[in-house]
Formats: sequence, C-alpha cells, structure tokens
Amino acid sequence: MARIAVASSWFKLSTGRIVAEQATARGHDVRPLTDIEDPDSLRAALTDTDAVILVPKRGDALRHTEQATTALLREAERSASAPHIILLSSFAVGHGPAHPLNRTATSLLPSRVAAEQAVRDSHLPHTIVRATWMTDDPQGSHALTFTQDAYADGMVARADIAAAIVAAVEEPAARGTTFALFNEPGAPPRDWHTAFAALRRDTGAPAHHL
Repeated sequence: MARIAVASSWFKLSTGRIVAEQATARGHDVRPLTDIEDPDSLRAALTDTDAVILVPKRGDALRHTEQATTALLREAERSASAPHIILLSSFAVGHGPAHPLNRTATSLLPSRVAAEQAVRDSHLPHTIVRATWMTDDPQGSHALTFTQDAYADGMVARADIAAAIVAAVEEPAARGTTFALFNEPGAPPRDWHTAFAALRRDTGAPAHHL
C-alpha cells in the first residue's frame, strides 16, 4: 500500500477524483490536496508520502500547472521520503506551438513545457503522462497504447488514464519516463510492467523533442 497525495480540482467527474477512487479501490492511502497554494495544506499532504500526483486544474496554466508543479517539487524535495512525482500533462506539448490547443492561451504551452522540465530536472523519481483527447468511456473498454512519439494523437478514456497513473505508482519501471496514451480497438492492458519497461528513459531533452 502506498501513501499517495493527489493534487486536483476534485470536481465530481474530474480525472483527479477518478485517480483517487481507483487508487483507494486498490488499497492505497489517498490524501486529497485541493489547495497547493496553502503551505500548511501542502506540507501536511506531502508528509511521509510515497507518491504525489498532480492533475492540474483548468484555467490559468501559469498558476495551476507551472507554479503548482514548482510548489509541489519544492515541498517534495524537502521530504525525507523523496516521493515519486507523477504529472498529468498533454499530448499537445509534443506538437509545439503549431498545435491549435497550444494557441488557446499564450501561457499554456510555455507553462506545460516548464512544468514537465522542472519535474525531469528534479532529484525525485518521476513519471509524466501526456493525455490525448479525453473521453468518458468506461475503464477497460479499449486497448491502451503507450507512445513516445512527440506527435502522438488520439482519444483516451479518463478512467484509463487514471488506471495508468495508479499503475505507475505501483510499477518501478514507470519511473523516469514521459509518454502519451491513447485508446485503440482491442483488449485492455494486463501487464503494466512490460508496457512501462518498453519505454525510453528521459534524457533531459526539451519536452517537445521527446
């Protein structure tokens, strides 16, 4: 059983809440973190944690992605437990400024790139999951493809993203990787270790070159 802090909006249908529900169902000790900007709440949630999962809130990317990641990393690096940091990012990061999603706000792409790079540059174990277009399909309705193609695209169920994130907590082979996820026709994954072990380890290269 892992002690997991989940930083999320915690709305009823949010990806963060789905992650927490799945982690709890697997017997993990889940600690909700709704206010990263409150130092006391942040410190309490990260005390003696094994993993910290950040599902950035929507809206201001500078505040909710880049600055939230920086605050989490700062506190996590002070912790004696050296928790595994898992950041939910976007497939659009790999596409760079040409992608329409990255032009919806001037701070969106720079903030996501900065957040990903800060996680890679930290001295903590990490996993960065780039979700493609998200759907509300039930978990396990489709096959789940892992890719490190910077120009990945597709659709993926929030429940499958959550399952992959929880599996990343449980599987050491997920550490040190950045990857995108999308669904395809077929059976859901049964061997998470093999899926993670097949990925390249991060090299510190800029996010859009992975």
